[in-house]
Amino acid sequence: MSTWFPAVGRKPALRPEEGGAGADDFRQRWMVVVGKATRLEEGLSEAEEVHRIRVIVKRLRAYLRLLRGSVPEKLLVEEDKRIKRIAVGLSPARDAVVCRQTVEWLAAREKKESRRERLRAVLARFADRAGSGVDPRKIARARAVIEASRRRLLHWIEKRPPEEETVEERLKREYGKGRRGMRDALREGSPEAFHRWRKRVKRLGYQAEMFSVPSRQRLSRLEKRLVRLGRLLGRLQDLQILKSRIEALPGPPERELLGRIDAWTARYRKEAEREGDRCFRMPKSEFLSLLQ
Repeated sequence: MSTWFPAVGRKPALRPEEGGAGADDFRQRWMVVVGKATRLEEGLSEAEEVHRIRVIVKRLRAYLRLLRGSVPEKLLVEEDKRIKRIAVGLSPARDAVVCRQTVEWLAAREKKESRRERLRAVLARFADRAGSGVDPRKIARARAVIEASRRRLLHWIEKRPPEEETVEERLKREYGKGRRGMRDALREGSPEAFHRWRKRVKRLGYQAEMFSVPSRQRLSRLEKRLVRLGRLLGRLQDLQILKSRIEALPGPPERELLGRIDAWTARYRKEAEREGDRCFRMPKSEFLSLLQ
């Protein structure tokens, strides 16, 4: 039987949701982290499920990158494409709720009642919930693909785990990509550049989780900062999505509202730059020392 794919219905020998006596072993620790982080809960609302699926897709793709050299590249590329298609199919539904949530967030922070009223008027023109218009069969298919990919990933980690030192080197390169992403975003200043930087930050944060143990306090602090930076960059992306949607609305342009969005964008860019400097000020060699 091939070691690249698990037998149908077979679960990994190590239970990914539990620790145990061998929890300090790198392979088992990785399985614990991946198992917990990619598990789809039951009883979620449609909006929550769409969001959760998209997060798991990003996590799975981040973990796959660390298996390069251990699993044939062709299999990893095919798996990555398979997973990526899930997120693409759910993007319109997620964008709709992002707009609604961002408008609500802005309205709660505006002091002038006239601006709050204008925001509420725009809010009424967006979909009521994240999953609005999503075919339940599409979500069901996404869940099935997620579970199958999750099992394959855990199987590969169990049967063909890379050496911890190899993963450390790959993570060091990912840290370097995050540094370059910040440099490019600050130089270009475009929403696209900031979005690319965000994806690298999120990916690095997901990958660093498996190394974050109590004995590595500096890494744990960095991981928390990466989470905060990811949220700041996520807010910038949300504002950009909202701005694009408002600009596409029929009728006269919402100049004042668009101006407020630009003001919030400038504020969050400054915060992201400060937090990014805290995350990426160290050279790659120093970052590597955090993993050891």
